[in-house]
Amino acid sequence: MSESAPTYHVSVTREEGLWVAVVRDLPAGVTDVKRITDLETEVRDLIATLREVDPYEFEITWHYEHAGHDFSGLITTLRERERNARDAVRKRDEARTSAITRLHDAGLSLREIAEILGLSHQRVQQLSARAAADRAGEPCATV
Repeated sequence: MSESAPTYHVSVTREEGLWVAVVRDLPAGVTDVKRITDLETEVRDLIATLREVDPYEFEITWHYEHAGHDFSGLITTLRERERNARDAVRKRDEARTSAITRLHDAGLSLREIAEILGLSHQRVQQLSARAAADRAGEPCATV
């Protein structure tokens, strides 16, 4: 998305069992959903339809309000930290897989690697098998 992409400000409230989103400064820019997880898709589709653009050619800032209180900062901070946590887990998993592969290639047994990394030998076996399958371009049934 370019830096010049338009930004739409959306206020979200809970009304009669529905999550209601109002796109500020956009006539007919109102939608509602039962599940808040569906809200972004619905709002993006609404804006895209009304503006005749791609649903990802614009930014959205979310404002969450309930009973006269603005919870936007709390929710934005939480979502940012959840994204950061997912990124940290992904990076940890990549580092763990790399360590297992390199240690195993250096001649250590999976049990020795498990001890070094503080994992069960079964988990190291799973991760080692997945890494080997990934390198070979094959699907791996282990998780």
